[in-house]
Amino acid sequence: MLRCVFVGSPNRFTMLLVHWLSNHADLAGAVWTTSAHWALTLSGKVEFAKKRVNRFGLLKAADEALYYVLARKILKHSGEHFQRRLVQTYVRQYGAPDWHGASIKTDDINSGEVIRFVRECSPDLIISMCVNEFFQREIREIPRLGAFLWHEGIVPEYKGLYSPFWAMYNREPEMLGYTVLRMNHRYDEGEVYLQGPVSGVNPQADSPSFIGHKAILDSLPGVDQLFRDLEDGTAKPIPIQGRKSMSYTYPGLTDWIRLRKPIQTLTGEERKQREVTSALPAKSIK
Repeated sequence: MLRCVFVGSPNRFTMLLVHWLSNHADLAGAVWTTSAHWALTLSGKVEFAKKRVNRFGLLKAADEALYYVLARKILKHSGEHFQRRLVQTYVRQYGAPDWHGASIKTDDINSGEVIRFVRECSPDLIISMCVNEFFQREIREIPRLGAFLWHEGIVPEYKGLYSPFWAMYNREPEMLGYTVLRMNHRYDEGEVYLQGPVSGVNPQADSPSFIGHKAILDSLPGVDQLFRDLEDGTAKPIPIQGRKSMSYTYPGLTDWIRLRKPIQTLTGEERKQREVTSALPAKSIK
């Protein structure tokens, strides 16, 4: 059984993942990092906003800020029933989550403290989800098999942040899914070992966050087999050369409005067709 360390933000969904890992691998520990630690303080928010303005301009940064407020003040509460659905789905198949192993909290996954913790765990691999920090070479090279990313999107077409949102925005429900890749020196790049579509979702009614997390749950049987293949040395990367490569960032309020308006005006027949299409595997996914 492979020995692993999980890295991710502490929330209800990632607690499901560490519970699953504790039953399908030798989970040596967890590194809990706040993917948006800048949001914890007013000064952090101001500094982050300045960086976004400098990089993308005032209008784009303001648009993102308005969506952030909407997501935190309104959408977060309305999405509570989606979170309950995820937990219920998981519990029915894998049991109630319960894990109390060794862990560490950090705002910097590349810090000396985290490096020491991971070394002490002596993992075969790191697996990470719900984190947007860059893993530097030192931490990636600690495990003999490297550091793997659970990405709630299809790469290389949907690298970056909010992949389900952008796939729905672009009207590509067939690109709603998951990817497991071994990290390299670029964000959301590296050898892809597992990829597939999400199942049992309705892009017209389900939230992007729910769809992304449901995709990760759908990946669990494949991840279990991947662990076995990695352990016996038979795991092979999936070829993705020649496919469209795109990276996405934070959505803005105007993006959210544009996303919702077409959905509200779809005919019943179009909705039915989109639901059918979303359940089909993408032709480009091996």
